[in-house]
Amino acid sequence: MKNSGYLCVAFFLSIFAVSAQESSQPAPPAAPKHPVTDEYNRVKVTDDYRWLENWDDPAVKQWSASENAYARTYLDALPSRPAVKERLQQLLGSGSVAYFSLQFRGGTLFARKNQPPKQQPLLIALDASADPASEKIVFDPNVASAKGSIAVDFYVPSLDGKFVAAAVSENGSEDSEARVFEVATGKQLPDRVPRVNFATAGGSLDWNAEGSGFYYTRYPQGNERPAEDANFFQQVYFHKLGTDPQQDKYVIGKDFPRIAEIHLRTSDNGRWLMATVANGDGGQFAHYLMDAKGNWTQITGFEDEIVSVKVAPDDSLVMLSHKGAPRGHFCACRLQIFLPQKETQQKSI
Repeated sequence: MKNSGYLCVAFFLSIFAVSAQESSQPAPPAAPKHPVTDEYNRVKVTDDYRWLENWDDPAVKQWSASENAYARTYLDALPSRPAVKERLQQLLGSGSVAYFSLQFRGGTLFARKNQPPKQQPLLIALDASADPASEKIVFDPNVASAKGSIAVDFYVPSLDGKFVAAAVSENGSEDSEARVFEVATGKQLPDRVPRVNFATAGGSLDWNAEGSGFYYTRYPQGNERPAEDANFFQQVYFHKLGTDPQQDKYVIGKDFPRIAEIHLRTSDNGRWLMATVANGDGGQFAHYLMDAKGNWTQITGFEDEIVSVKVAPDDSLVMLSHKGAPRGHFCACRLQIFLPQKETQQKSI
C-alpha cells in the first residue's frame, strides 16, 4: 500500500504540473495531411497520415525528431519526473525471471527469457528436461546494444534444433532483418536478410527439412513498389544459408492481396510447408501447401471460412472451420494431392 500511495501521489503531482504548464506550453509540431484513399468492399477509406509509415522519408524523420524534442522539453520539466523514474526503475528491476514464447525442436526447448533488470528478453535454449541449469544463451540483445535498442520480434529454430533464425529490429521499428545463430555456440552467422517483418502485417519464417535455409515473408525493397505500398504486398522467398539475400528466390505471393498477412509453418516431418494467408484483419484465411518438390496446392480459399489448417504426423489435414459453426468445429481429411505438372499451377481439394 505504501508503494501504491507513493505512485498515486507522484501521479497527481504530475497532473498538477501539467495543468500549470498547459497555458505556457507551445503547440506541438504539426503533421501535414497527405490523403491516401483505399476501397474495401466498395467502401472508400481515406488515411491522411499514411506517409508517416515510411521511415525512409526525410520528412518523417524530421517530424519525429521535432515530436521527440517537444515531448522531452515538456516531460523533463515536470518536477515529479525524477522520483517517478527512480521508482519505476526499482519496480522493473525487482521482478522475477519469466519464460515465454516456448518452442521445442530437435530435442531442445527454446524460449525467450525476461531477466530483470535487463531491458530486452534473451533468446535461450534448454535441454529436453527443461532444467534451468542447462540454459544456453543463443542471443542476448542487451549485449548487442547497451542502450537496449535491439529486440527480437520473433524466432524460429530449425527442425534439428541446430540453428535459430530470429527477426531482429532496432529502436522499436519492427522493421526486422533475419539473423541466424548457431545454437551450440551462440555464434551469429553472416546471413542478414532484410525486411522479413513490419508493423503493418507482421512477419513469419520457417526452415526447410535439411536446415540449409528458410522460407520467409518479404516486404518490397528499394523501388519495387511506390512509397505508399512499401510496407504491404508480402511475398514468400527462400534464403539459403551462406548466400547473398539479394539472390534469394521468389516462392509464392504475387497474387495475394495487398494487405495479406502470411504465416509459414513447416510440418514436423519436413515434407510440407503450409502458408496461411490472412486477408488483412477481417478474419478471412486461405491456405496453400507446398510439397518437397516445391509444388503448391491451394487447400482453402477466403470464402471457405477455414481459419486454421495443420498437417498431422500421418500426413492428414486437420482443419478448424467456422462455416455454419460460429464457435468452430474440426474436420480432417487424408492428404491426397494430385501434384500439378507446373509449379505455378494450383489445384483446390
